[in-house]
Amino acid sequence: MNWSSISDETTRLLQDLLRFNTTNPPGNETPCINYIAQTLHREGIDSVVLESALGRGNLVARLKGDGSLPPLMLFGHVDVVPAEADKWQRDPFSGDLIDGVIWGRGATDMKHMVAMNLMTFMQLKRQNVPLKRDVIFMANADEEVGGTYGALWMVQNHPDLIRAEYA
Repeated sequence: MNWSSISDETTRLLQDLLRFNTTNPPGNETPCINYIAQTLHREGIDSVVLESALGRGNLVARLKGDGSLPPLMLFGHVDVVPAEADKWQRDPFSGDLIDGVIWGRGATDMKHMVAMNLMTFMQLKRQNVPLKRDVIFMANADEEVGGTYGALWMVQNHPDLIRAEYA
């Protein structure tokens, strides 16, 4: 594997995720979630986008294992807390990479984890890793204001899609 290339691609994914203004409230995560769905589609991975309310998108994708072990889930949220742009040195939704630093609201909570989990998920597919368990990828709305339209909604409305032994 070319780790430098994987690192560069993960950085680009993070930059792209940061460019979506998913400030919560109001959230408006669906455009960011659709970007993830398109990224997975290009990898040949099916996903489902589920809106808990208008603009409040959640995504689930699954790589099938042999079923000898229960599923494992990689997940994260794409909503962010408000940013006071006038107090930032750079646009908080720029995704700029300057001197090795990526600028953007969500770079450390938690779009960085979404990018890393997404890359891990895609690498499992690309490397055709034999899986003993299904691996589920989930990206959610609304963590910053309690999860009502995100993880909680998924548990209450689509538990079959996200049931996992570990997350």
